[in-house]
Amino acid sequence: MRVTGREERDRVLYLLFDTVEGEDRGSKMKTLSVLVLCSLAVLCLTSDASFSSQPAGDTPAQEGLFVEQEQASSVVRQKRAPKELSLSQLESLREVCELNLACEDMMDTSGIIAAYTTYYGPIPY
Repeated sequence: MRVTGREERDRVLYLLFDTVEGEDRGSKMKTLSVLVLCSLAVLCLTSDASFSSQPAGDTPAQEGLFVEQEQASSVVRQKRAPKELSLSQLESLREVCELNLACEDMMDTSGIIAAYTTYYGPIPY
């Protein structure tokens, strides 16, 4: 005879509820709830003990706010070196700049890159 998961679960619940004689179903549910909460509390307390065993120097709160320049430079991304823009990239910048009359005028005198960066910020590519 093969037992399914649902039958096994029903059997466990039946055994849990019928272990206490002379109590009504509500009282049995309270007992079960207390047992579940106690087991969760034990799990939480034992798992916190393993996390507190870290060395004190590894926590960011104890290291402080400032770090050495060599360490900070390894974390901060370096800006990419400027590269040549392709003709299609320049054309898309020109199309954006042509929508703004002041940008278009500056584009004619100072160039497309200077005009775009003045009015729209850094070039996205």
